[in-house]
Amino acid sequence: AIVTAKTNVPDMGAGANTRNPVWGATGNPFNPLLNAGGSSGGSAAALAADMLPLCTGSDTGGSLRIPAALCGVVGLRPSPGLVANDARPLGWSVISVLGPMGRNVADTALMFASSVGHDARDPLSYPVEAAQLWPLKDVDLSTLRVGTTEDFGLCIVDPEIRRVFRQRVEAIRPLVASCEPVDLQLGDADRAFDILRAESFVAAFADTMKNEPETLGPNVRANMDIAAAITLADRAWAHLEQTRVSRRFAKAFEHYDLILAPTTPVTPFPWTELYAGNIDGQAMRNYYHWLGLTYVVTLATNPALSLPCGSDEHGMPFGLQVIGRLRGDAQLMAAAQALEQAFASMPALRRTKPAVDALRTARPELKSIVTHPPEIGGSGKSSEGKTAV
Repeated sequence: AIVTAKTNVPDMGAGANTRNPVWGATGNPFNPLLNAGGSSGGSAAALAADMLPLCTGSDTGGSLRIPAALCGVVGLRPSPGLVANDARPLGWSVISVLGPMGRNVADTALMFASSVGHDARDPLSYPVEAAQLWPLKDVDLSTLRVGTTEDFGLCIVDPEIRRVFRQRVEAIRPLVASCEPVDLQLGDADRAFDILRAESFVAAFADTMKNEPETLGPNVRANMDIAAAITLADRAWAHLEQTRVSRRFAKAFEHYDLILAPTTPVTPFPWTELYAGNIDGQAMRNYYHWLGLTYVVTLATNPALSLPCGSDEHGMPFGLQVIGRLRGDAQLMAAAQALEQAFASMPALRRTKPAVDALRTARPELKSIVTHPPEIGGSGKSSEGKTAV
């Protein structure tokens, strides 16, 4: 592989709107006034605009899936341990993973197959045969049993997204063996994710918070504030709750081959808004509450990808979240490719592409928030960015 660039991310990868005081904001290729998602927003935008063929990203609460959905590309959150990560402070934590992004499922699978493997520095990693992941096997959609959920029973979702998702489900229903709602009964997944996420941020940023708090952005500080109120009993409860969530998903996959859900609860909003503060008349309790559709799956640790599936009612890309069995990544991607191939013959469901020529117009406002630009001609050292290849 030839590494060509680092792409933009939110400050410390925290948040699903790719903007920071060093490089500015990443606008959505379909409308640069709107956000590209995050944290792998630069990767998703580069793919959608045909700047790069393949990209990498990371995913804790949805950082691979959300930008992929908002920019109309594919982003895969793999099962933990498949892509080794020696930079994760909590080596045994399963909520943060690395994964591939591409314009279609086949490209994403190729990137995935070249990324898997054992690395002794990551205690979760294990040997994997890349041939299991590439080339993808053919799947007969008519054999698949599909479960669907608009909100996992707990996520706040805009009525528009619910309508679009229902339309997609009705279009998919004739293609598969069965397609029916699934009730996962996930309990208080929101609180469990709050605690586990805060735990990981303490591990990564406690020293910085103590010695140089002014260097941390508002999203990172918000996680640290949550962590300050967490007890050992809270941590034990959260790990128990995560185990229950995982087992509920495992039980569901005794009956289904795939579970489908929306990837994001809203259409892309202006990049100038740090996060979606209100959905369907309900205020979000923090900057990542609006990511519930993806972080619920993070808790389960099942592999999931965002698959381009036409446009929403605003003409922006709609991402279908396709979830598979734990460690069934190859089967998930093969099924997603079969869906993608079926969508190609359906104008309302095939992947939409941005008007690249319109993006040649300069957008200086995207850099208006820059307060600490990179030094020109400096060492080039930076902790920002996702590697693209």
